[in-house]
Parts: sequence; C-alpha cells; structure tokens
Amino acid sequence: MTDPTNHTGRCLAIDTSSSAMTVAILENGKMLGEVSSYAERNHSIGLLPHIQDLLASLQLKPKDLQSVAVGQGPGSYTGVRIAVSVAKTFAWSLSLDLIGVSSLEAMALGGAMKQEDKNNKGLTWVVPLLDGRRKQAFTAVYAYSGVSPMTDQEELAADWHEVLPDGIRVIGPWLVQLLAQAASAEPEQAPDKILFVGEIEGFSEELTQFVQDWKGSLEQLSYGIEAQYVGQLAYPRLARGERADVHTFVPNYTRLPEAEANLLAGIQVKKGGN
Repeated sequence: MTDPTNHTGRCLAIDTSSSAMTVAILENGKMLGEVSSYAERNHSIGLLPHIQDLLASLQLKPKDLQSVAVGQGPGSYTGVRIAVSVAKTFAWSLSLDLIGVSSLEAMALGGAMKQEDKNNKGLTWVVPLLDGRRKQAFTAVYAYSGVSPMTDQEELAADWHEVLPDGIRVIGPWLVQLLAQAASAEPEQAPDKILFVGEIEGFSEELTQFVQDWKGSLEQLSYGIEAQYVGQLAYPRLARGERADVHTFVPNYTRLPEAEANLLAGIQVKKGGN
C-alpha cells in the first residue's frame, strides 16, 4: 500500500448507490475531472467504461492512482454492491489505499455546496434523502456553520459533522422526530436553516407538511450524488491514516428491522396455529 503519510496522491472516487453513476479523479484534494450519468439499471455495465473514459480524458493510467474512495451506501442494494466490488478490485489489483465513505454524507456535502448562502451565519442542518420505497428514506442529518461546508482551499470545514447517523426511516415519523429535535436542541446546536437534498420528489406531501410546521429557514434541492464529494470526504480520513481492509470491506446495506418492514408492507405475520 502507499505511504500512510502521503495523502496528496490521485484518488479515484466512485458512487453508484442511487440512480446516479458518478466517477471522479482528484489530486491533492482538487478535482481533475468527473463523469456522471443517470441510468440505474446500467450501473453494472457502465461503471468500468466511465472510469476508463475519465482516465483516458486526463491522460492517466490506473497505475497513476494512489487511492480509491467509494460510496459505501446506504442506498440501492445492487448499486452499492457494484461500486464496492469495483473499488475493491482496483485496490487489490493495483495496491491502492481503499476508503469507504457514506453515500448520504457525500450527497449532503454536495447539496450544501450547491446551495451556498452568502448571508448565512448560523447553523445549517443538511438532510439527504434517498428513496427507499414504501415511504421509506435512506437519510441522516449533517451540519455546518456559516456560508459553506468547505473552505476557500476546497477542504472540508472543521465544523462539518454528523447530527444523526445514516439509516432507513419511515418518512412521516422521521420528519416529526426531526422537527422535535430541532425545536428542543440547545441554542448552540439548534439549526437556523434546514436543507433537504437528494431524491425529494417522492416525499413532497410529507415535506410540504414539514414546511408548514417548521418556523425557521428551509430549502429543498433535487440533487444527485457527485463523486467529487466522495473524494473530498476521503482525503481527511486518508490524512489521518485511515484505510479499509480490502478483504473485509463490505457495503452498508442499512435496512429496517424485518418486523417493521412487514408491517409497512401490510404483511400480517401469524404467530402459532393457523
């Protein structure tokens, strides 16, 4: 593997956890190029050609890479598995450093960058949403203060942090919980603004209700994951010496407990007898 103190090399970043298939190459934390497309059913046949085309466009070869960062999920079961398999193959065959990052965190970071607010001086909560079907969402909450979650040097801001962890949640109760937590938070932890990003279209009814109940600033952004931000999240962790074991690294397949999933699906499980 590469020297753990050398975190300034070229990084291949990939994510296929949603309908977006996205690939980027970064160097010293700066993006050199990115290719993204939206065709969920073609991820298995399109990912490697995307990587090959991007490398060729930058006049690079696979051996010129030092690390590979992959969106580890949660998200589409098949999609996450495809990206992780390809990342592990690159890492093993080329002796690259491997790092997994949350696909939801990459979505949150990228969405927040698209919605930079020059007048914002308070705390923003960013809520990524990936449609998990049956009114479920892969979601989490991340936060940052001020105008942007990244510095002028294109590095992750020191105060970017997780508020609530990745998971799959029933959207209605989840938004009620989110509203209550925002209202009851200590003043220094309470959000001035909440930003919903991602696959928001399937949750329009629930988000409309949230808008009516929430008294602070609120924005919504339909947004697809960009691999650039998978890479941006990987660099600080590589700098700290974090590496995934290529043999034991697995996707984050977050799912609801079976009993709750059955209940949501209207399946009645009989206990004993007929």
